[in-house]
Amino acid sequence: MAATQRHPKYWFLDGDIVFQADGTLFHLHQGVLFVHSPTLENIFTLPSGVANDGADEDHPIVLPGISGEEFKHFISWLYHVGTVPHDRNLPSLVAILKVSWLWQIDNSISWAIAYLDQLELSAVHKLELAHKYTIPQWIAPSVHSLTLASLSAIDEDEALILAAVPPGLSLPPSPACNISHHAHCKDVWTHFWWQKVARQLLHPYNPLAISALVEYVAQQANPDGLNLECKASFVNQVVESGGLEVEENIIYGAITAVEAYFNTL
Repeated sequence: MAATQRHPKYWFLDGDIVFQADGTLFHLHQGVLFVHSPTLENIFTLPSGVANDGADEDHPIVLPGISGEEFKHFISWLYHVGTVPHDRNLPSLVAILKVSWLWQIDNSISWAIAYLDQLELSAVHKLELAHKYTIPQWIAPSVHSLTLASLSAIDEDEALILAAVPPGLSLPPSPACNISHHAHCKDVWTHFWWQKVARQLLHPYNPLAISALVEYVAQQANPDGLNLECKASFVNQVVESGGLEVEENIIYGAITAVEAYFNTL
């Protein structure tokens, strides 16, 4: 058997139950545990089938998957809740959340989540925690953030499509234009699209968001020779085809897919 040692702070002489996390022993009070978790009371008052389970340091209740440091953070919260301000750093909060989730201690779960929400966690980290510890309220904003980041910085497919083909080239002339002049309108529009819009859509550091395309085009000076009504028709083609709803549709689909996947786990 691996060597064990008593925790210097959480080995209470009047404790009545012993836990082992890694090589560290904790001598705690069942009453303190039970007041926070009826689930624990149900677990520890039922026969475990192991003689003297938790009765002394020779027969500790072993906590697989929980490190001594993680259990220390949890016990520190448990014994000082409402009295001494607890560490609210990331390792401590995640440890409290982990043990609390395993033992279904609702008040410490809520406490840890509330303070984790105040930290600047990445969307990936929050999604990972949401998966491990069933935090459904974090799924949508995390997926939303990841999806927007990939559209603007990683996934170039949609931007490449929009950049490569100026919208509206198949449209007939507007009422204020005619067939002979409309060929010139399309040439001017194509040149404008490549010189202005495509460069912004494909910008390597600060790409134009698809949802901001119409506003960006409206802010640009009208190219010489482009009929204003033809320009409006070209831009309206993007709107009618749903091109400006790409981000929203992808985000909604991603959130729905992730939530459905998590529900199967």
